[in-house]
Amino acid sequence: MTETRRISFEGSGPFVHTLVTALEGEGVTVAVRREGRDLGEHRGPRGMGDAVKATLVATGSIEAIKAGVSTFRERFSSRAVVTIGGEATPPDHGRNRT
Repeated sequence: MTETRRISFEGSGPFVHTLVTALEGEGVTVAVRREGRDLGEHRGPRGMGDAVKATLVATGSIEAIKAGVSTFRERFSSRAVVTIGGEATPPDHGRNRT
């Protein structure tokens, strides 16, 4: 069954593409909307470590969506917090929380 879920992303900018690639690898269709100002309004280019917030709209089976996000979390949990809409509580992403 095909479903559409919103996925929130907060982390290092280049990893948005990595998450999209993981989802597409599972056969999920993805659209991305970065939150905040348009990229053209920034005074300089974004660096590798610059944090961004984005919303991804993922369409596919819920199993494929979860598999893509899981693959990303396994490899890059320290680089971004990723939450699938409808998750009661996002899992601990391996970050040091104080």
